[in-house]
Amino acid sequence: MPQLIEPTTPDAQRDIIRQSLDDIAAKVETALREARLDFPVFLTVPNSGDSLATMACPLDPSHEDWSHASAIVCKIIGKRLGDVRLHGRPLHCAVANGTVGATDVMADAGSEE
Repeated sequence: MPQLIEPTTPDAQRDIIRQSLDDIAAKVETALREARLDFPVFLTVPNSGDSLATMACPLDPSHEDWSHASAIVCKIIGKRLGDVRLHGRPLHCAVANGTVGATDVMADAGSEE
C-alpha cells in the first residue's frame, strides 16, 4: 500500500509546487512585470531537504529588487499551498567555466525551436 503523505509535509508541498510549476511561473512573470522588475527568474523544486523551491537569476539585480522578487515568489507559491506564509533565505552560488549573461540563457524571440 502506498504511503500517504500529509499535505503539510515538505514532500507533499514540493509535489504541489512541481505539479503547478508552469502556472506558478506564469503568475510570477505577470507579478514581476507589474512590479517593473524586468529580469528573468528561474524556479526549480528540489527533491529533498528543507527548501520547497529555489529561485535564481542569471543577472545581478540590486538587493532591493531581488528581495522584492523573492517576496513575490514566496507569496505566489504560498498562496498555491493554501495561504502558507513562506520566506526566502540566501543561497550561495558560483559560476564555473565562464560568465553567464542574459543572452546565454534567454531564447531568441525570433527562433522557431
